[in-house]
Amino acid sequence: MLVVFVFLCVCLILNIKISIGIIDKDYLSKDYTQVVKGVFIIIVFLSHIKGYADFASKGDIFVKNILQYLGQLMVAFFLFVSGYGVFEAIKKKGKEYICFFPKNRIAKTFFDFSLAILLFLFLDLLLGKAYSGKTVLLAFTGWTSIGNSNWYMFAIFVMYIITFISFFIFEHSRGMAIIAVSVLSLIYIYIMSTIKETWWSDTCLCYVAGMWFSYFKEHIDKVMDNFSPWGWRIGIVLLFSCYYIFSGYRYSRLLAYNVVAICFCLLIVFILMKVSFDSKCLRWCGENLFWLYILQRIPMIFWEHYGMNVMNPYFYLLLCAGGTIGLAWIMNKIDIYIIRKTWWR
Repeated sequence: MLVVFVFLCVCLILNIKISIGIIDKDYLSKDYTQVVKGVFIIIVFLSHIKGYADFASKGDIFVKNILQYLGQLMVAFFLFVSGYGVFEAIKKKGKEYICFFPKNRIAKTFFDFSLAILLFLFLDLLLGKAYSGKTVLLAFTGWTSIGNSNWYMFAIFVMYIITFISFFIFEHSRGMAIIAVSVLSLIYIYIMSTIKETWWSDTCLCYVAGMWFSYFKEHIDKVMDNFSPWGWRIGIVLLFSCYYIFSGYRYSRLLAYNVVAICFCLLIVFILMKVSFDSKCLRWCGENLFWLYILQRIPMIFWEHYGMNVMNPYFYLLLCAGGTIGLAWIMNKIDIYIIRKTWWR
């Protein structure tokens, strides 16, 4: 685990670029955010694999302590960028984007997720694992799991549906639409807190925060330019202070965890205003985030079944990493082919 973590750090350090003076206007561009997402998907991989194998060296324990501290924060930026990207698309394409949102966002995501679920079903049949029909059917929504990661996908489906409803109703007022998304998201968090574990809802407001950031981005950039460099420094201090204050309540108050997660995302955003990273490897990981996230448990489960996690945890990690990358590459190619041949053009 330590080797992967060091590799991650080296990729970042070797490709760092610092903006002196004014902020880098491309700080939330796709190139920048894909690299950051690539960082976090590798962190998620390490977090998942430590549940299948015992990595016990001092270096591994050091990495596991970092992963333990991060907790759900490692997926917070995914949600933030998703909300930000949706509203940026709404600003550029307007009503047309909302009209096609059920097909291009909700249905497309559901289709890809369904393909992944079918792969997990095949794996379960191969390994002799059985689930009830109800569990299998609900797995396609993310409500249950047949070995796959599920809560994040369920949350994304809900956030997308909430987004469509809100912007369809308030099509002439984007501000009211985001307020509706915010209110409905709070209702979702409350409901989920009563029936599911905390991780189902403790970072969901990051999606809403991404939308609000996009809504106010021009004003934020103007403030940063007018008060540079002090505006940026004050922003960093305020965000870190807010993060520190609420982090003490992170595991006892659900909304406090959401506030901490939002501050965490905003700190990353503010860092990107001055510091950018350009790694082809990490960018590829970010571009293939969905498949890397949803498929990584397949090689973990497969090789665990044959005892590789016990025989040699480090070889097991290598097999799982290679298997995940290979599966993601294949599914991405299949996905692109399907998009070209079907209605998602």
